[in-house]
Amino acid sequence: MRPFHEQLLSESKELWGAILHHPFLQETASGKISAHTFKTWMQQDFIFVQEAIPFVAVLLAKSPENLRTNFIQILSGLDQELGLFRKNAQAHGVNLDNLKAAPTCHSYLQFLMSTAYNCSFLEGFTVLYSAEKVYLDSWMEVKKKLKGKSPWEEFINNWTSQGFQQYVDWLAVTLDDLAENLPLRQIEKLRELFQTTGRYEYLFWEMAYREEKWPALGK
Repeated sequence: MRPFHEQLLSESKELWGAILHHPFLQETASGKISAHTFKTWMQQDFIFVQEAIPFVAVLLAKSPENLRTNFIQILSGLDQELGLFRKNAQAHGVNLDNLKAAPTCHSYLQFLMSTAYNCSFLEGFTVLYSAEKVYLDSWMEVKKKLKGKSPWEEFINNWTSQGFQQYVDWLAVTLDDLAENLPLRQIEKLRELFQTTGRYEYLFWEMAYREEKWPALGK
């Protein structure tokens, strides 16, 4: 039988295809993405990474003792990502102060925290794997198709680095171990969470590409 993470990916081929072929990624690779659109993504993803830290912290609190060191390293990595955003924001004139989450970003963050607090450690871990696997595959797609030098090269390199690949591989192998011999009912819940996370990741690219905003419905 194939490892569990491979089963999840195989069952999500159509979703993954939609993610990897999203115009945001394709235009970033071709150099056609507008600076304003990419900066919109930077602002929203900065918010996301800030709020991903409490998500991972809750998982750390629930984690088996043998995984705690790994989760401490994940938190450190997220803090370093915030530094990457701040550095590039300064270089490209992007404001990161007093940001507000767009509707999709807001909804995704609510999903993360609800999963962290209300679901099991394994269910939260599955969400983490799905999100990080999307990012690895998405930015690998950009790097593979990159046309010349990109002003956003530091972001591309960050999520295609050997270290990030090894981290996502660790998530996959650990998920396989944690999900071994689970009853079908629990497996189905993990599948649902894996695909829901992937759908949110697709919508995140869409949000950035369309420069999504809240409707103006009064103060």
